[in-house]
Amino acid sequence: MTLVRMNRPVSNMNRTHGYKTFSDLVNEMFYEEKNCSNQFIAIPPANIVESKFDFRIEIAAPGYEKSDFKINLEKNLLTISLEKSVDENSEESYNLKEFNFNSFNRPFRISDKIDTKKIDAIYKNGILQVVLPKKEEAVEKPAREIKIS
Repeated sequence: MTLVRMNRPVSNMNRTHGYKTFSDLVNEMFYEEKNCSNQFIAIPPANIVESKFDFRIEIAAPGYEKSDFKINLEKNLLTISLEKSVDENSEESYNLKEFNFNSFNRPFRISDKIDTKKIDAIYKNGILQVVLPKKEEAVEKPAREIKIS
């Protein structure tokens, strides 16, 4: 009988044998789908992009209408939520149902550099884009030479 040494990292061995690392547990708690009272709550992925003049929050949420979204700003907390219910047809039944329209609530803490009066939102091709323009004093000025008098 010959022993064969496995050269897999410990984290991969733990995953294949059902053990989870601490980072896997944290990711499950805060970032992945959660099962709560037999109902899945999915938090859609988001990108936060900074340009010279603004920040943009992009949320991937295909299959909805722009009227399904609700965006609130209270103090420095921008909350993007969605509430959609699907009308079930009593004459039809599913043989397989792999997707569902889920509600979500996603808060974002915004900076004091944001001009809150000019925040705008666009929903196009399944992406919700919230544009957060920077205040005039927060926009980076180009370098200039100062003459000595």
